[in-house]
Amino acid sequence: MTFVSRISICILIALAAIPAAAQARRRAVSPANGLGPSTGALITVKDASNGVPVVSATVTYAAQTQITNGNGQVSLTLPIGKPAVVAVAHPAFAPFSQTIIGQVGGTYDLALTGKPSVTIKTKTNEAHIVDIGTAQFASAAVFSNPVRSDNGNFCKEDGTDFTPNKSEFTRIVGPAVPANAPQCCQFGSVMSADVEMKSGAKLKVYFKDSCSGNDVEFVGREKANGQFQYFRFTDIAEIDFP
Repeated sequence: MTFVSRISICILIALAAIPAAAQARRRAVSPANGLGPSTGALITVKDASNGVPVVSATVTYAAQTQITNGNGQVSLTLPIGKPAVVAVAHPAFAPFSQTIIGQVGGTYDLALTGKPSVTIKTKTNEAHIVDIGTAQFASAAVFSNPVRSDNGNFCKEDGTDFTPNKSEFTRIVGPAVPANAPQCCQFGSVMSADVEMKSGAKLKVYFKDSCSGNDVEFVGREKANGQFQYFRFTDIAEIDFP
């Protein structure tokens, strides 16, 4: 083989390698799904009314779903320079979505609008604001976790069950006090309170769960700090519903 032939072969080998190298470079800047370059994005979810981080919100983009941490944050992978619709869901807030144009190193704040509020007034004259979305009735036996429900578990004075949804109340007037109501509890006293319904009805009710000795409580996400709080009905002077 002549010297010129050797040079020609080396040039051909080098030229053949160029497309493969270029292809490898293209793969290095493109994600595996072939939709173009992408980047990590730090997203912080907040309450629009006060800037408090929203914990345990579900944040979704395409096939990605993340739950916000204690700082209200998640990380998502977003396309660079292209619109991406990010949705957020949390029971305390109205459904939310926002279009984000992803940039390398981008951070984004999403501000949610809260649902109507419930005002809890204690017998020590404290006022606590929780949202209707997370507000629930709760009962707890000793050394056990509370059982929560959107419906109250009551008994009327005639002994019939009464299980209205939280959306049906106008007001609950307390504090709850022990009462003798054998038509609702055959094992001793049972806690009672007065309620006013959106239907206009006003009646005395008995907390069926208290018949077995359970604490009866009201719970919700407090708007001021984003934390869930439990309030015993024996400490509640009044609950006003939206």
